[in-house]
Amino acid sequence: MFILGILILAFPITAFAIQILIGKRLSPGGAWISVLAIFLSLICAVGIFVKVLTEPIPPGSARVHFRRVYPSDAIVYLKSGETLEGTIVERIPKRDVKLQEVGKTELTTIPVDEIENIEEGWRWIDLSGRKIPHFTKGGSGGIYIGMRFDTTTAIALLMVTITCSFITLFSIGYMHGDPRYSRFFAYLSLFSFAMLLLVLSDNLFTLFIGWELMGLCSYLLIGFWFERPGVHISPATAGTKAFMTTKIGDVLLFIGMMIAFVSLGSFQFDNIFDGVTRGDLNSGWLTVAGLMIFCGAIGKSAQFPLHTWLPDAMEGPTPVSALIHAATMVAAGVFLVARMFPILTPNASLAVAYIGGFTAIFAATIAIVRMDIKRVLAYSTVSQLGYMMLGLGVGSYVAGVSHLITHGFFKALLFLGSGSVIHAVGTQDMRNMGGLRKKMPITFWTFLIGTLSISGVPFLFSGFWSKDAILGATLGYVMAHPGHILLFLMSIIAAGMTAFYMFRLVYMTFFGEPRDEEAYHHAHESPTNMTIPLIVLAIFSLAIVNPLWFNEDFIQSSHIGATVEEVEHANLLSDTSIPLVSNSSNPGRASAESAVSPLGRPLLFAEATVLYAAEGEHDGNAHLIAMILSIVMAGLGILFATLFYLTKRYSAERVTARFRGFYTVLWNKYYFDEIYDKLFVKPLIGPITGLIGGFDLSVIDGIVNGMGTIWRWISDISGRIDYFGVDGLVNGVASVTIYSARVRRIQTGLIQNYLLLIFGGIGGLVILMLILRAI
Repeated sequence: MFILGILILAFPITAFAIQILIGKRLSPGGAWISVLAIFLSLICAVGIFVKVLTEPIPPGSARVHFRRVYPSDAIVYLKSGETLEGTIVERIPKRDVKLQEVGKTELTTIPVDEIENIEEGWRWIDLSGRKIPHFTKGGSGGIYIGMRFDTTTAIALLMVTITCSFITLFSIGYMHGDPRYSRFFAYLSLFSFAMLLLVLSDNLFTLFIGWELMGLCSYLLIGFWFERPGVHISPATAGTKAFMTTKIGDVLLFIGMMIAFVSLGSFQFDNIFDGVTRGDLNSGWLTVAGLMIFCGAIGKSAQFPLHTWLPDAMEGPTPVSALIHAATMVAAGVFLVARMFPILTPNASLAVAYIGGFTAIFAATIAIVRMDIKRVLAYSTVSQLGYMMLGLGVGSYVAGVSHLITHGFFKALLFLGSGSVIHAVGTQDMRNMGGLRKKMPITFWTFLIGTLSISGVPFLFSGFWSKDAILGATLGYVMAHPGHILLFLMSIIAAGMTAFYMFRLVYMTFFGEPRDEEAYHHAHESPTNMTIPLIVLAIFSLAIVNPLWFNEDFIQSSHIGATVEEVEHANLLSDTSIPLVSNSSNPGRASAESAVSPLGRPLLFAEATVLYAAEGEHDGNAHLIAMILSIVMAGLGILFATLFYLTKRYSAERVTARFRGFYTVLWNKYYFDEIYDKLFVKPLIGPITGLIGGFDLSVIDGIVNGMGTIWRWISDISGRIDYFGVDGLVNGVASVTIYSARVRRIQTGLIQNYLLLIFGGIGGLVILMLILRAI
């Protein structure tokens, strides 16, 4: 798998290098190189997925983390959580792994088929000789660069490569004729490489490299049409806004990383998890580290309050919107939280849940009034990302990751479908559309499948199952903790709003009479290289593919401490036999927040969920109740959208006029852009611009002007030396040359001239002598 991982990264980065260097010389624009590269990465990802899928981990088997280059670093985790320190792992011909405990000669053999997570890499920076604290507590003594192959990696690789492949293929037709055609595909390849690097990383260091590369690519791609004015704001401004807003989260993520590194001595996930299990990081700093890492996800995944950049990112080309909203960038934030799920404390997880739940309903309320087809989908993405964070926050790892995967497919489908519509009619305003289902049947039916999936329509669509899992997990959490009922209320109301604004979009775009006859007249179905991706992504939006990733036996988080096993949807754990020590006055009703683990440290969230299970056993119907409510809410949303925008039994304009004030607030997105502009942008940008301008004028320009003055003096001195010295010498030599030329005229070559000069000279001397004598 290590070779497959290297190839997955090598193909897109090679395509980027070729495109950026000689792409313009290739025909047609070298797009086929980027398409070929990402499809080859897809083939490798399928290989990894099949290998992981066909070699499941038997329950209770040992978990072996094997490093090819440094096998002496391998750690074997037994079911009880016991660690065999200092083990030696080596390959033997029978495809077994031998484990030898230090000080003993007895060997224990475990079949390779029972290996759960395989990590292969190498030491990049050796810090073992540095005085950095806590390296002796499990730190690796250096910075390792490696790859992690587990179930989460396998399904994420598959989703990313499939969506990136078909988005790149779709771009061939969509970007045809663009003057920077090859550069666009170069940026797409680099974007894909960055996300794949993040997914494959076995440590926070290389994950952060991929994280920052995506930030750079988002800036380049959102502002790709920088010379255009844009629909709402200029693409150049939108790119800068995305880059700067996400950087706030990036800085906080870096702080969280450094807290973990300084405290635990390693960036590697397993070393961090082991250190936390041992209690090397106290609960306060552990909560801070978890929240700082989550803040990075808030920026990248556009969660409240750093959500404002994502809708403006729609100023980029539509394939970029699909890539950012489905396969990369925003998915990276959720993936980060999922990857670091084991270290979240109950307090940190509760913060994740509330921010996710609020973001889900907050963005949904804005989406119901948007008229730009891409911005409706943009706020839909913000809302769905909130759902994923909510699922992870209430402890349902399976539900959160499953919705990340299903959302990647149907959101890529919806964005590419909107791109097909925009390509046909030349506008993003739904008020200028209508009746397009007859002109664009493939686009319509595939777009409808994506809409049914995101709306949670049962039972044929993947989105229903993953969203229902989150709702069930949230309700189960609320039943165990009634004080947090707001979490479920926000999630279930947002579910109804999602169905409403998505069917509103479908009705305004594809149904009714054309509202712009000229645009309708020129509308046509997109070419094959744009419709094939729509069909493939529509298939992946159906429930028939759910067993591949919506599977509790397959999707597994890296549990630490006590053995924790998730059960379906409600986050109620089946194994409640693990001894837990409670500080509560009522041992039979222990609170997760007051419990400590058998190791004597505060309970981690992954362990605390065992208590949630014990507290909520009587609420085993949480999943069924949530499913019924989600179906009802989805039905109500579709019904209201039909009454207002299809049959038009009720007038949306009248409702808007009646609630004009509230509508204005929603239309202006709760004035967050204006508030941020007044509180942060203008107060900070003005003084900072003045400070930087003054520094540039006084220091930079002063240095440049000073150097100019010095060189002017030097040139003046040099000029004088040149004029009086060098030129004087040259002119003197020239004068001699002139006089010598005149003298040279005497040399005529005629004997009579020479005789004349001789006799003339003699005569002159005689006359001179006579004169001298006379005197």
